[in-house]
Amino acid sequence: MLDFSSARTPWPRRLWDVSSFLALEELYEAGTWVDRRVLSQASVDWQRHEGERLFGEDPALGSATFRRELQGCLRTTLTIASEGRRKLRHLIDIGRPGYLERWAGCVAGVGPPPAEKVARAVAAHLLDIGYSMDGLNRWLRDGRLGLSATDLIEEMAGLLTVPPTCWKVVVPFADLHGWEELAVGLSHWVGAREAEELMAAAGVKLSGCVVGALSYEVEARDAERALEIVTDVVERLQARARFAGAGAVTPFDRAVVLNHSSAMPLRMPARGARVLSLAAERQLYVVGADPQHLSDRRRSAVDEALEIASALNHGPLAPAIAGGWSALESLLTEARDPDERERVVAAARAAALVACSWPRAELTALSHRIRRTGTGDLAERLDRCASNRERARLIAAELELGHSLPLERSWRRANDVAAVARMRALLADRAQVLGRVRRYVEISLRRLYRSRNIILHGGSTGGVALQATLRVTPPLVGAALDRLAHADLVAGVPPLVLASRAELALRMVGDELGPGLCDLIE
Repeated sequence: MLDFSSARTPWPRRLWDVSSFLALEELYEAGTWVDRRVLSQASVDWQRHEGERLFGEDPALGSATFRRELQGCLRTTLTIASEGRRKLRHLIDIGRPGYLERWAGCVAGVGPPPAEKVARAVAAHLLDIGYSMDGLNRWLRDGRLGLSATDLIEEMAGLLTVPPTCWKVVVPFADLHGWEELAVGLSHWVGAREAEELMAAAGVKLSGCVVGALSYEVEARDAERALEIVTDVVERLQARARFAGAGAVTPFDRAVVLNHSSAMPLRMPARGARVLSLAAERQLYVVGADPQHLSDRRRSAVDEALEIASALNHGPLAPAIAGGWSALESLLTEARDPDERERVVAAARAAALVACSWPRAELTALSHRIRRTGTGDLAERLDRCASNRERARLIAAELELGHSLPLERSWRRANDVAAVARMRALLADRAQVLGRVRRYVEISLRRLYRSRNIILHGGSTGGVALQATLRVTPPLVGAALDRLAHADLVAGVPPLVLASRAELALRMVGDELGPGLCDLIE
């Protein structure tokens, strides 16, 4: 759960999907978008079929009768005026209360579900119901790391009985164009002297002159989420100023949460979209190294995609979602693809790339952990390896032989032990596990596509799953772009060629002529 609630967690260990009940809410909402011709019925049908399979794997979803009725709803079109959609609304409302208590019962029963499955479901439910990643992570570390799974989930269920708090957040500004005429007199304006006093009382000394502050009241489940909401409000304020031809609107980097008695960073946490191969292969600053001719300003397709997706980590919701999908579509579709309205084939191809990258990413992380914390023969052999690929192969060979890894005895970090369990399961049935990973990733990337359509074609940033989409998909987009960038900039392999290799590798993995786990797309 600590991995699933940290923005610093690497992509192979992040949450890749939303909670069951948010996925049901998304299906309910889809009827409206189909009616407005923002989403196609085909895309919603795919969503329904995949959802039916995933909901069947959630033992805490509800009783046998509930599940039977839900299955009946999911086998209808869920169009806006359908009976199935009306029933779905009622089932969501009666099924959501008690969801975490049911998970606690599953964990306490005979033959409990795998620990990671429970952690993913419970963490996703709390995040989708309004807790921030940082807030949930802080809550877990606040004396709860030693609790049993049942006790922890029961405490989490108790969180949902507490109503959201109304937080009072004061944002000081170093520059606020036209504040004398446009801001003074507003009900939420705070003068310069009072703003400085509030910051000083919170233990912060600002560097620079304060022209004043704006005070906001925000309903949220934790202070960190309140700051995220206020950050979004400030970004909207800056967007208005740019369109009004106004001057600078520059907040300080910290805001005061009055009923939290502290100052906190005024910024959205990075969303985890990383393309590490640019630095690893010394390509980060190569851009523009050749002479730039007036008549030739062409860029590589990968560079253009990275620019399009640049809002993924820190940008506002709309350009982040739209840019993230457009980057994948620009690299992973072509004119000769099947004539699909969604161009959603890009999601399937990106999912294949991510699935092929996953084993080596996990095995490499384990190898580095052993090198840092372990001693003995395996650590020495890892030190002698010339590349991450060799280290990953060595760890895979050790696990395939049934050997235990030193980190399990000497360090026992829970997330590393979970990674070992995942790799053992993969080695036992490569095709099935990689197929499951690909399916999870494709479900999330298709959600990114639908979210993009809601924004661009529906003209709305209020879709029920948009915030969650921006939480779970950037690391997956980053992983796909990382492989594409490495192949194109270092090896000269075009994106669609790499995607075809990934598709073939997933079909042949485990075959005597198929690729090894650490060489799926190499």
